Amino acid sequence: MVFTKKQLKQVIKEVKYEEALANFLLKLKEREETHIKENFTNLTPGDFEVKYGRVYDKIVKIGTQEFVYAFIDKKTGAIIKPATWKSPEPKKRERGNIYNDDPLKGTNVYGVDYL
Repeated sequence: MVFTKKQLKQVIKEVKYEEALANFLLKLKEREETHIKENFTNLTPGDFEVKYGRVYDKIVKIGTQEFVYAFIDKKTGAIIKPATWKSPEPKKRERGNIYNDDPLKGTNVYGVDYL
């Protein structure tokens, strides 16, 4: 289900940001474990960590190496592709939203989808 801005504001009021972020991280972890188990039996699944910021929270994937998986806009819950370790892409195009029915839409096991 895709939300209009007005509907999204209502959903944000009903669902707390922390709950939606925790649900997003849980689903990321489940998908990571399934992918590793099915395709790379000798590896252990990576983990995800949140680095909290003023405007965006940074999701970091920790495994054999660390990299920025995505940025989450704190106001809207938008999932944004990282441009660098410190910042999201300049145009801030939303790839998905943590408040959607399927919060993983717009992402894959390697990071945020390209447009």
